[in-house]
Amino acid sequence: MKRLFLLGLVLVTAGLATACGNGDNGENGNGNDNDNDRPDDATTTMLQFPHLDGYGTEVYRDMPILFEYEMRDYVKYQVAFVSCTCRAPRVNYWSVAYFEISKSTGEILTLTFSSDGEDGDYTAGMWGDSDPIPDTGKTYEDHFKVDFIPWLVGKNSDDLDGINIFYNDAPSQYSDFENTTEIEEEDLIDAYAGSSVTTHSLIRVSKTLLDYHDENYRD
Repeated sequence: MKRLFLLGLVLVTAGLATACGNGDNGENGNGNDNDNDRPDDATTTMLQFPHLDGYGTEVYRDMPILFEYEMRDYVKYQVAFVSCTCRAPRVNYWSVAYFEISKSTGEILTLTFSSDGEDGDYTAGMWGDSDPIPDTGKTYEDHFKVDFIPWLVGKNSDDLDGINIFYNDAPSQYSDFENTTEIEEEDLIDAYAGSSVTTHSLIRVSKTLLDYHDENYRD
């Protein structure tokens, strides 16, 4: 009986190894082919984006692509970043943004910090910034999700070229980063004047990812 039990255990273990290992043609169980037997969406690519703080200091910060998956017409991404460098470390959480970007036009099709864009069944992002933003009271659900993020959706790298900050008339601390492209939505600029670090981060993260996308996927 003991021998039969051990034999059964060996067979079960072998079956699990086969299910989790390489399939036909050297592919793994998720249909992706790479040397380390990990699905392509489990690898991480490290980018950096130019973070601009509220004092006008620009520092390049890590921006890992946590998830990258190519569909027929677009690419799905999850990227992580720290949106503020002046908070206490004990509350300086990372944000996770979910993007879908077109392969043909290079435009942002979806940008969210909550549910995924395909069917909304999965939590694909996390808002790690202050919520609400101090002094302004802006929240993710009632403000950024409703009007600022939709301003970014539909734009590609050409549309954001020359936009470094969310101001047309730069405050003195941002004078070195004056835009060379005018933003048409002046009312939106005024509404987010007290949330500059957050708006700057979203613009700069988007531009960094769009540049990466253009280099790797544009048809």
